[in-house]
Amino acid sequence: MGRMRQPLSPSTLKYLSEISKFPILTHEQERGLASGLKEGSPASLEKLVQSNLSFVVKIASEYRNFGLSFEDLLNEGNVGLLEAARRYDSSKGTKFITYAIWWIRKSILKALSEQSTMVRLPSYQIKKYRRINGAEVALTQQLGRRPDRSEISKRLGERRENVDQVLHNRVREMSLDERVGRDQGTSVSEFLVDASLDSPEESLIRSENSRLLHAAMLNITNQEREVLVGRFGLDGENGMTLREIGWSMSLSRERVRQIENQAKRKIRRFFERCTCSNEPPWSVGGNRNGDRRLVFGRNRRM
Repeated sequence: MGRMRQPLSPSTLKYLSEISKFPILTHEQERGLASGLKEGSPASLEKLVQSNLSFVVKIASEYRNFGLSFEDLLNEGNVGLLEAARRYDSSKGTKFITYAIWWIRKSILKALSEQSTMVRLPSYQIKKYRRINGAEVALTQQLGRRPDRSEISKRLGERRENVDQVLHNRVREMSLDERVGRDQGTSVSEFLVDASLDSPEESLIRSENSRLLHAAMLNITNQEREVLVGRFGLDGENGMTLREIGWSMSLSRERVRQIENQAKRKIRRFFERCTCSNEPPWSVGGNRNGDRRLVFGRNRRM
């Protein structure tokens, strides 16, 4: 549940340094700027907003690691601050920042519910999670260790199952390209690969190899084809020895060897022609009988 905060970027550090130079306004100064706002003064609006940017940083810090970057939280908080400045009415006697905090939180929570997860969470769920996260941080400091959920629920005065439900519904999505592992050298997508299935590339290569082999086998005789099919198990069966093929075809072992070598030479020449041709391999040549049908199988003689 507790998460380490990511270090701030150089641009964010520069922004924080710049806004720290704007002085905090007194109540009287705020009332003067509010009068200028009623008259439509852009300078009054700018000064009122600038003097309260540091409060946005404080509030946005409470929502870090909830799914949005700190920079995005600051942007959303500033949107809420600007909206508060446009609506502020000093005649009601309320300090501006007291009024603005509600708008700042509203803007941040709205952004968290809509942008931080692919599954949209209602703002009240985010508030519950923030309470639980705050309780965990406080208990960790108090106990010197991470508290369990029973201790968190006791501190909040909530039932254990309510805490479990809130944490169960907390969604965090990851990019498939995100690097994970001890050395951060493996992407998430690599862990999602089903090793039992061929990749599209492997399937394509296997399909093309099958078509190429089919075309090559059309360019040799039936006898040569039967020898190669038996020798290399092209029909899905186990490969046979020269002696076994010779026995099934009533040929000597040496004759089977000669037929095998002759068939290999023909196939080699076929592939050489394919390399020099602009036509696909299965359209180059044909067997000497013009028969383009091919069924891998054996006619064994018992």
